[in-house]
Amino acid sequence: MDTPFSLPSAYRLASTRRWGRTQGLTVTPTGAARGRREFLCFRPGFYLSLGHVTHLEESREVYRSGDFIKLHFRLEGESRVGQPGSTGAQTVNAMSVSTLLQPPGAAKEEFFASEVRERSVTLCCSRDFLSEELGLLELPLDGPFGAFMQARPDRFELLRFPLSMAQHGIADALLDDGSGDRFRGLYAEAKAFELLHGFLTRGFGDAPVDGATAAARERLAPLKDHIDTHLGEVFDMRSLARRFGLSESRLARGFRQAYGSSLFEYVAKARLARARVLLEQGHQSVTEIALDVGYGHAANFSTAFKRHFGLSPQAARQAARSGHGGH
Repeated sequence: MDTPFSLPSAYRLASTRRWGRTQGLTVTPTGAARGRREFLCFRPGFYLSLGHVTHLEESREVYRSGDFIKLHFRLEGESRVGQPGSTGAQTVNAMSVSTLLQPPGAAKEEFFASEVRERSVTLCCSRDFLSEELGLLELPLDGPFGAFMQARPDRFELLRFPLSMAQHGIADALLDDGSGDRFRGLYAEAKAFELLHGFLTRGFGDAPVDGATAAARERLAPLKDHIDTHLGEVFDMRSLARRFGLSESRLARGFRQAYGSSLFEYVAKARLARARVLLEQGHQSVTEIALDVGYGHAANFSTAFKRHFGLSPQAARQAARSGHGGH
């Protein structure tokens, strides 16, 4: 099968599985990391990679590419991406989408700092698949997909975009463990098409993270770090704006520009993501976790958790204990 990747360095093949025509590969880290990467090959030229990895120490991963465009959705974790031997590595942030064009056979290297928890989804599409299966060659396309359809890439080009809440929800659903689903191939392929359709139709191809967005992220990084490390606190726009020297309107606009969602949408998802980690660690009760991530009542927390993840906190904990927690 023509794959868009070689297996990443510092990983070993752990298992293979098929769901009809969909072939699944799971690899696990050999170094100071825990978790896994999954590769789902739906059909020639259309693939999906799912990353659930906690990097315990600084690490480097190297991949070689075929003639593919890669569409990467980063939910958690930060890394730097570039070419071996190049000094021009770019940062891939949490809550971002990026596209990667690179000459066929060229290597990509990615660096992670220590104690980084990565959750990511990557779509890989060949030119033949986009042209023959989807008919994109006949459509007027701008941005990275337009450039890819016109000619083979002759240089390494990474473009970054804000991650929308809709994209976050789809990617998050894909990252949930589906090993027991007999129809996982069907489900995952449908979600992959949904992500691709959303990217092509919502104008992200024409709206990469520009200088203004990068500046907004840099300006608001201390505020975001404060939120991430104080999720148990009660936040209000006025107090946050005063604390970080901004007007409420400027804070609201800037946060949406920087991260693709409102401040309080981000807080809600960050609280639930943190809660899931704590549940899987298994050291605290559900009530203690609810309070730790900012919920006044365990019942409200359980309702929000089930609405977001599709299972109760107790079920998520039990799944993690049985070895099928998905993260």
